[in-house]
Amino acid sequence: MTAAIVALGLMAKPPRPGLAKTRLADGIGHQAAAGLARAFLLDTARVMEAAAAAGSLACSVLFRPDDAADELGALLARDWPQAPCDQGDLGATMWWALDGLLARHPAGAMVMGADLPLVPPGVLVEAAAILRRGGPREVVVMPTVDGGYGLIGVTSPAAAPLFAPQAWSTPAVLDETLRRAAANGLTVHRLPEQRDIDDADDLVWLQRALAAAPHAAPATRAALADLDLDRPRPGSTR
Repeated sequence: MTAAIVALGLMAKPPRPGLAKTRLADGIGHQAAAGLARAFLLDTARVMEAAAAAGSLACSVLFRPDDAADELGALLARDWPQAPCDQGDLGATMWWALDGLLARHPAGAMVMGADLPLVPPGVLVEAAAILRRGGPREVVVMPTVDGGYGLIGVTSPAAAPLFAPQAWSTPAVLDETLRRAAANGLTVHRLPEQRDIDDADDLVWLQRALAAAPHAAPATRAALADLDLDRPRPGSTR
């Protein structure tokens, strides 16, 4: 029997200086941050593609700003559906994306960030399997070390309260999500913790992680090889 397809949306920005990875740019400059953002996109898409081949996933790209379709399509070079995705508030944007994906793939829908180049494809396959065998109150999250999450997946509109307004991009996001889930009778499955790449300190970790995984994230590896982390860049606050 063919497994029911679960949707996986990549939430992406084009790797433009001044738009992509602005926190990272505070430490290394906008041009260098944009180059790394491009590499993260390529490697995260590669991970998604591998997971889709193994786990019956339907990949798509959910982007902002609205004029980024051609740029991202050319960069990713994959025949994935694309849609502009910006409802102002991050929670509203994620729920808008998930609700639309669920309409096409009722077995489950997930969205993930584009700065997770070292996530093993098997983690995404596991997430899809959890949703596929779960009920309408099932949720999966991939925690990140900064207190947030890099992926969230749902099976029905019962999960909508998780995306109500809050202070996003803070260390309290995951805890607040778990609190809301408990208050609404949702079952949350926590995937292995990952690390998204948000600031210059994360790059030190990334270098070590790549050294321990010599075949992972080739685009990110190449971008880091050209980056002198000890040299301030134009636009840096260091």
